[in-house]
Amino acid sequence: MRYYLLLLLSFTMTTSSFSQTETQWETLSFDAIRDSITAYRFTDVDKAKQAANAYILKGQQEGDKEEEWLGMEAIARAYYVNRDFKEANEQGLKLLLFAQENKLPKLEMRSLVFLGDLQMITTSVEKQLAYYHQLLDLAEVEKDDIYREGALNKIASVYSISGDYKKAIQIRKKSLEYYKTKAIDTTYTEIKRNSALVVIQSTLAQEHIQAKQLDSAKMYADNIRKYGLKDLDSCNIVFSIMLDGEIAYQDKKFNEASKKYKKAYSVCPSDYDLALINKAYSLGKIEVGAKNYVEAIRILQQGLDDYKVTTAEEGFMQDYYEKLAEAYKNTGDFERASYYFEKYLTTQEEYRKLGDEAKQLFVSEERATFKSEFETLTAEKERKQSYLNYILLGGSVVILTLLFFLLKFYRNKKADEAKFEALLAKINAANTPSEIIDTKDAVLEEKATSDVSPEVTAQILEGLKKLEEKEYFLKQDCNSYNVAKKINTNTSYLSKVINSHYGKNFNTYINDLRINYAIVRLKNDVFFRSFSIQAIAEEVGYKSADSFTKYFKKDTGLNPSFYIKNIKNVA
Repeated sequence: MRYYLLLLLSFTMTTSSFSQTETQWETLSFDAIRDSITAYRFTDVDKAKQAANAYILKGQQEGDKEEEWLGMEAIARAYYVNRDFKEANEQGLKLLLFAQENKLPKLEMRSLVFLGDLQMITTSVEKQLAYYHQLLDLAEVEKDDIYREGALNKIASVYSISGDYKKAIQIRKKSLEYYKTKAIDTTYTEIKRNSALVVIQSTLAQEHIQAKQLDSAKMYADNIRKYGLKDLDSCNIVFSIMLDGEIAYQDKKFNEASKKYKKAYSVCPSDYDLALINKAYSLGKIEVGAKNYVEAIRILQQGLDDYKVTTAEEGFMQDYYEKLAEAYKNTGDFERASYYFEKYLTTQEEYRKLGDEAKQLFVSEERATFKSEFETLTAEKERKQSYLNYILLGGSVVILTLLFFLLKFYRNKKADEAKFEALLAKINAANTPSEIIDTKDAVLEEKATSDVSPEVTAQILEGLKKLEEKEYFLKQDCNSYNVAKKINTNTSYLSKVINSHYGKNFNTYINDLRINYAIVRLKNDVFFRSFSIQAIAEEVGYKSADSFTKYFKKDTGLNPSFYIKNIKNVA
């Protein structure tokens, strides 16, 4: 589990049977409409948007730009919690533009936080950092210490992803000192201060764990335990309980770790799917550590099946897949173990690229300028007091656990290298792509060919040739019915001719064309090699990355990711 999927949700969902007609919405207060948005946000995105649109309309009718913006934000967050990240991002851009056009700097900063958090999963680390630095600059102009500290902690999270835990910890320690020394008043209450300190120290402890400094993590855990539930905002006590659970897990005290994590999820329960997948990972990895592999599979597989990971989230699932692969391997289910291990390797590579991108961006920046800026910011006197939901700080908790199946990896690597060399030889020797992979089926669908005349056979073969030239086989609607229709024949004749002429079934014929196309294009097209496996699969006619990977490995003995990585060195 990675940055995006490890956000701790410290809110509870409210329930309501509230339902209004469009006319009735107009008679309600902003608070009443907001309650309805909250009630539907996680359960019915359409109703949440309906309520939010009513909120926007009420803001427009009353000429209140801030309330209008809050209605727009409610739509963006409804998309976000339902994991429609593309729509959330587009709505976030509208939020930012609206705040800028109407000169609402507080809401502009809030828009930048929302957009920055989205970019790692929707665009790039570079875009994410750009938003965080924009937030930092605006907070400086507005003299808003809370948003300034929030921006710095967001940037620290990106340092963690790049592997520079030392820099991330350095930033957070300064932020910790800021909240310790900030004066208590009617806005910044003792409860708000304690909540902020718990969140930051929990984040610091987690980063020390990633840096293999468990003793330092335990020191922060000891500091946090002095806070009681009555001293904190809502669910912030969960940070302390989860930290204790993680430390117990690192110490291999699995029973204690399980009790802590279960307690954390009972103290602040949520039916939100992101919270549930986090719970499944936390409890599942403990069972793997305790060698209770059957129970681990039950927990992890159920969590995964219920959550339904989107393509955009795959790159953050490597730890989850690694634990599932380990559990299946130890129960003897090697097929499932291999499947999740391959997904683990693929997502690991994607996450590594993310870390490398972040590292490169920081290397290009002037360290001296950054250091001077941080020192100036932390020395600046407070000029404004502002409330910011401290759960944003919890969003910076990043766990970077890098566990490899080294022995198995290197053993398979040697075998794959030999298969790659054999495939490369076939590519170089082939006059046409069709000579690279030419599968012959032992069992054919249609054996009788006597009822297909030579003229019809020639017509069908000529039609197939033209469709090959047009690369129709790359279409997802390329099936025997559509092919037969295009060349003016029927599926029976088509099947018989392909069986007789090519020695293979129709599906094998199409798969061979697709895989040969993919092999050659990946060898020759640098841009194509930069596509994700899902994008490549769709490009060559498959609906899913799993289907493409299955047929590619069946025909070549290699995973597409391995072929792409090695073909770069010879192409």
